[in-house]
Amino acid sequence: MKRKLLPLALSLALLAGCAPAPGPSPSPTAEATPAPTPAAAVDFHAFLDEVNETRRAVIEDGPSLDITAWTPDFTDQNHTFTDEEMEVLLTPHDPAENLTLEQAREDVETAFTLLRTTYGAYEYFGGDQVFDGLREEALARLEEADPALPLADAVAEALYAVLSPVVRDGHFVVGNRRLIEPYELSPYYVPGVYIDDPTGLDEDYIKPTIGPDGAITYGFYALSHDGSDLPDTVGEYDGLNWTQCKPVRTLSGTAFSEGQCQGIPMLESRRMSSRTPEGQAQLERFASCGGEYADAPLLIFDVRGNPGGSDRWVMGWFEGWTGQPSQPHRVDGHRYSQLGCEVHGSSYYPPDWMGTWGIGTEEGRWVEREGYTFLLTDGGTASSGETAVEFLRTVENTLAVGLPTGGCALVSNNMDIYLPHTGVWLFFGTGLSFHETMENRDGVGYLPDLWVNPTEAPVAVARMCEYYNLGGAT
Repeated sequence: MKRKLLPLALSLALLAGCAPAPGPSPSPTAEATPAPTPAAAVDFHAFLDEVNETRRAVIEDGPSLDITAWTPDFTDQNHTFTDEEMEVLLTPHDPAENLTLEQAREDVETAFTLLRTTYGAYEYFGGDQVFDGLREEALARLEEADPALPLADAVAEALYAVLSPVVRDGHFVVGNRRLIEPYELSPYYVPGVYIDDPTGLDEDYIKPTIGPDGAITYGFYALSHDGSDLPDTVGEYDGLNWTQCKPVRTLSGTAFSEGQCQGIPMLESRRMSSRTPEGQAQLERFASCGGEYADAPLLIFDVRGNPGGSDRWVMGWFEGWTGQPSQPHRVDGHRYSQLGCEVHGSSYYPPDWMGTWGIGTEEGRWVEREGYTFLLTDGGTASSGETAVEFLRTVENTLAVGLPTGGCALVSNNMDIYLPHTGVWLFFGTGLSFHETMENRDGVGYLPDLWVNPTEAPVAVARMCEYYNLGGAT
């Protein structure tokens, strides 16, 4: 017999930050079903031990990461652009007056020349064998574009249409549209439902979470492009009310702050860059304060909504916190292209390296630590925000709480480029990176250990610490 689910009190749903969609309350059935009660608790230490061992095995015993197949030398491209052409490509500008179709075609050709000579994931996504065909398709789309559409918009539309099905890159932008859109998965959950025993239920829809009493239990969480493929019934659970969870969005200019949540020290890293003196001072504080939390028995490290910036701030913090540099299991490649050298400068891209790749491989080092760390993440955690996640995944007794990260880590060292005639904006990078495995996580991100609505995550962690008597929570 199917069980019809009823939500908990609306106040609990609002606390979770993802209230059910408005509509009439479900009608009572002949045999009334009581509101769900908190499920039986999972043993905290057993759960943590399993997470620790899984992560340690990846860090210390994971397969080698190799990108050499996608990183050939390319010195024949070192003089592709003149200095004048590079200046135009790197300067924002409007479309040319009396823009012609021939100039629009030239910009499509230039876009693919830029990819071939500059883009870090060019060979990874198929090289000339794939992109030559995409170029021809983009030119054909441009010829067939609506005559009423401005030519600059037609160029952007043609490039987006052919690249987005192929280039799974969370950073890449064409004319204000992100190529990752077709691949992005959003988190959904069923409000107020907790499950004693997930045995036999599809793991795609059942995830560990923190119940209203603080116990680790299970709930309905899943990833979907738009929710239309999520089932109404899973096992004996019927009438599932899937609700999309939203990431935390902050309008504050704060880059970093220190505080507490119910007695637990809480560090909030909202961005890894700032153009204001106040923000720079906060980032300097972030990089320098790690040692002050080295012995904290409980610590909440919050990177919800952190879109990134520079890795150097979290690198400094991590070394102070653990007493050693971060060393995840990863491979990082940097393509020293002509345009990349122009943008990033000789201190990062030495001119005599132009036409080659710099590749760094780290086998990974597991960091032992006594205290418990709770890493808060959501879909707004991306780029250098995800670097923090990669670093903390190497530390013992760390649990990620919240939602999957944004998935924006494959290509680094991104830059702004403007097509010469149309001024269409392109944003892409010269790097190529993989962490832990050779999986491209862009659009999906790193999954949490405990799935919790982001707005509730700090309080949920405090409840859990109190429930399991972990110490430090009040």
